[in-house]
Amino acid sequence: MVRELRELAQTRPTVARAVAWQYIKELGDRNDRHALRELFAEGTAPDGPDGKMEGLIVGQLFGIPEAHLANPLMRINPTWRGKTFDQSAGTGFNRLALIARLVMPIVAFGYRGLRRGDGEVEGFDFDHAIDEGRIEPRVMVRALDYGVPKYKNPSVRTFPIKRTRDEIVELVPGVYLGRALLTMRSGEVRLIAHFALREPIGSPL
Repeated sequence: MVRELRELAQTRPTVARAVAWQYIKELGDRNDRHALRELFAEGTAPDGPDGKMEGLIVGQLFGIPEAHLANPLMRINPTWRGKTFDQSAGTGFNRLALIARLVMPIVAFGYRGLRRGDGEVEGFDFDHAIDEGRIEPRVMVRALDYGVPKYKNPSVRTFPIKRTRDEIVELVPGVYLGRALLTMRSGEVRLIAHFALREPIGSPL
């Protein structure tokens, strides 16, 4: 699938991005974790992303007790809108719907890093760099580190983002598949979610 999409991207990059995004959405609608794992294994460590990326939560959260509470809420309003990357600085942040200003003080008690953006809320900053994946498939990824002390990200039970590491791979230029890994108190690294990122529609390659 990925090989065919990359071949298509050489002549019809916009179509390839659209097809890749739709395929990821279909896997998420089926909550097909096995297929997502195989798709992730075919990805490559990306040179990007850079700039504002649209986000999609793919399938359901799993592997943590809070998932049964979070999944129904995400079906109503996923809140998360995407991520913004500064490629040269190796930094970035998440973007959320404005309602997050009301929700996050409860979910992430004590976190003071939210700030108003352009019709959105920004926060939960990270550093990013190329690294080897922490779990199988151990492909090379762009790893997002939320544990950087200066960002003061929360580590409360309801929102332990400080102990979360995102890993993303590129499927076709402009479309990325990601997985969220949570380091448990025991030291176990556990896969808890998949997500996708893409350059905004109409962006040049």
